[in-house]
Amino acid sequence: MRELPHVLGIVLAGGEGKRLYPLTADRAKPAVPFG
Repeated sequence: MRELPHVLGIVLAGGEGKRLYPLTADRAKPAVPFG
């Protein structure tokens, strides 16, 4: 049987974005780097 690849996912929900503001001041949440 073939081994499945490891998948990493992040859910970015809607909202005011106050907690992520320093990172989202000049880019949309899906464009924020992580890792």
